[in-house]
Amino acid sequence: MRKAIYSKTVRKYLVILLALGWVITLIYFLPSLNKGRSKKTECIIKVAQPEGALINDAFILLKCRQNYAALAIFDKVLASEPENLDALWGRAEILRRTRDFKTSEQLLNGVLKKNPGHISSLISLSYIRYKDDKLDEAQQLLNLVLKNKCSDRENEALAYMMLGTINSRRSAKSWVFNKIRYGTRIKSFFLKAGELAPGLSEVHLGLGTFYLLAPAIAGGDTSKAVEELELAVKIAPTFATANARLAQGYRKKGDLEKYNFYRQRAKEFDPGDEAVKENE
Repeated sequence: MRKAIYSKTVRKYLVILLALGWVITLIYFLPSLNKGRSKKTECIIKVAQPEGALINDAFILLKCRQNYAALAIFDKVLASEPENLDALWGRAEILRRTRDFKTSEQLLNGVLKKNPGHISSLISLSYIRYKDDKLDEAQQLLNLVLKNKCSDRENEALAYMMLGTINSRRSAKSWVFNKIRYGTRIKSFFLKAGELAPGLSEVHLGLGTFYLLAPAIAGGDTSKAVEELELAVKIAPTFATANARLAQGYRKKGDLEKYNFYRQRAKEFDPGDEAVKENE
């Protein structure tokens, strides 16, 4: 009978070490396996929802004011999903930006008929009501946005920005008492919008325009105006209105070289823009 190479105690320790080795190996490799599985799952999700991914890309382009690039994506989505409400809103918003208000309103009304709480459509339609000087209707639409618990920070910011714009027009049209009443609210709405979404060019345009056009006694400040408008242009370089207002800011500061530069840029981007026409 052969004598065992290792004693019973040594063999016991070897078994324990072997078991520990397997445990360590599993601990080391399992996260990698799970990570690989997660990646596969993410890929499956992305492939299964191509239209959602496309629309998110279009939303990013909209924020940068790359309107026609965004429109191409919305049209592609609508070709396969003609009832996609987000894509229909996107098309309507671009039509609004290019001043085809009638067609835009028709599309927005169609979206809101199917989903009365479609927040982006409420905001776009409020702008059209504002342009038609239907300020009460515009404000009612914005109140619906702010009451909606599903509204995100950016949509809230746009609603407050529009409230500031509406109060500005109310103040300009009113006699002394209401002029003060509405005028004292303007800045707070724009500041609130900036706090909620500092990455939106529209909110910097709103606050910058307030600082640019308001008298000093009401909070007007040319230096602050230029600062805000530079941010608006930095976020959305092709935003004609922001470029035109920035040109006006530099004109007030006496910098005619920058005034001419931004005035020309704005004109190239959108010669029909109201702020661009003010510089002519």
